[in-house]
Amino acid sequence: MTSNAPRLRVRDSRLVIRNAFARMPFRFGVVTMTAAPVSLLEVTVETEDGQTGRGYASDILAYKWFDKTPEKTPADNVADLLMALRHAREVYADAKPDTAFGLWRDTRHEIERRALADGFNRLGASFGASMLERAVIDAAGRLAGLPFDALVRKGMLGINCRNIFPVLEPDEHLEALPDRPLDTVALRHTVGLVDPITAADAASDDLPDDGFPTTLEEYLRIDGLRYLKVKVAGDRDADIDRLTQIASIVANAGRPIAITLDGNEQYKQIDDFVALIEQVRSTPALDDFYDAILFIEQPLDRAVAMAEPLPAPALAAIGKPLLIDEADGWTEAYADAVALGYHGVSHKNCKSVYRSFLNLALADHHNRRSARASYFQSAEDLTNLAIVPLQADLAVVATLGIPHVERNGHHYFRGLDHLPGAERFQALAQHPDLYERHRDTVALKIRDGMLSIGSLQVPGLGVGAPPDMDSGIAEADWHFSMLEGEPA
Repeated sequence: MTSNAPRLRVRDSRLVIRNAFARMPFRFGVVTMTAAPVSLLEVTVETEDGQTGRGYASDILAYKWFDKTPEKTPADNVADLLMALRHAREVYADAKPDTAFGLWRDTRHEIERRALADGFNRLGASFGASMLERAVIDAAGRLAGLPFDALVRKGMLGINCRNIFPVLEPDEHLEALPDRPLDTVALRHTVGLVDPITAADAASDDLPDDGFPTTLEEYLRIDGLRYLKVKVAGDRDADIDRLTQIASIVANAGRPIAITLDGNEQYKQIDDFVALIEQVRSTPALDDFYDAILFIEQPLDRAVAMAEPLPAPALAAIGKPLLIDEADGWTEAYADAVALGYHGVSHKNCKSVYRSFLNLALADHHNRRSARASYFQSAEDLTNLAIVPLQADLAVVATLGIPHVERNGHHYFRGLDHLPGAERFQALAQHPDLYERHRDTVALKIRDGMLSIGSLQVPGLGVGAPPDMDSGIAEADWHFSMLEGEPA
């Protein structure tokens, strides 16, 4: 395909922060989150013929996910993410005009170099680059009057797979796409490590009475879930007890429930994780639960996950494909992981939209050359809150064609309460398939475990009206202590 992509230059950028307070605690891996800052980025781009436009990107500043070193506090982690964002903004501001993809391709190494020099890591550097990348994509779509899916299929972003992976054709990502973007996607509900499973659990916890489900039992019944993502903690006996409890609830759902397991880097050695899975497979009450597992996400600490090939006996004992998530810290990581025995890789906007399309092309490339189509990409979550993070991610998932996606922001945060009221109801008006009224707020509309996302085919990256930048806190005025205690 001849590139139709316009050449763009980033002329300015602006960052503000909003504070979001959870309705219930979310424990994943080594931390329990009760509040989080949400970054909101605006960029101004200019085309070679002098047109200007704005684009937006947003994500929570997720502490203890990008960097889990014990010496760093959550406040340190957020400071590192903001630092990576500053580097990315500076590098993009100095970049010469190029296609949206070309800007990402030619700036990513310098953003990474600066982040590493400041003591951060490659995954965190990817976050900074991804925020600029998404805001530029959004601006390109708004200028062209085209949704993200059309930008990709018409070559308006300039994606060239061969620029990164010589084994791929320039447009090989297009061959792996569905014929059209998805209109619906199944919600894969997160079961966090301190989430209540039954009403008996809820009775002993300080949980909200706000009209939304709280227990897994309620979510299965009310939302009609078909998929679950279950986290394990690295304590074998406690994990087996909890998985057995979850399996009992799933067995009573009255319909098939597919499962994914998430290790969140809780294991330093593959043999320790094998021991957990062997105990799962030898526990009769977990037979159906094990059979329902689709894949297992990042059980090994990233420092060892990519250090050497996965032993064949261990893979046979586990019996399910393994996927990298936190270890997917650089653009070529999935290619490296495949050589080590991994089959899957996660899509997350916070790591790079372009990386996801490159990884989709790689998986398709390997599947066409292997005896069985076993390479795949999943869709995972960084607690994507409405509006911008959630809708941008779903717009990408729709084009990638991934049929189910982990979602947990609706579970741990109360609807769209973290947003100004005008934005909540504007989102409802623009995307009535995705949202609905719930008491005094707006919330995700979940029907039979599905989300309807057809309305996200709007100019830009899935978001209609621009967010209210003036409702955020300037980076210079924000501090981590604002997350302590209850919101004002």
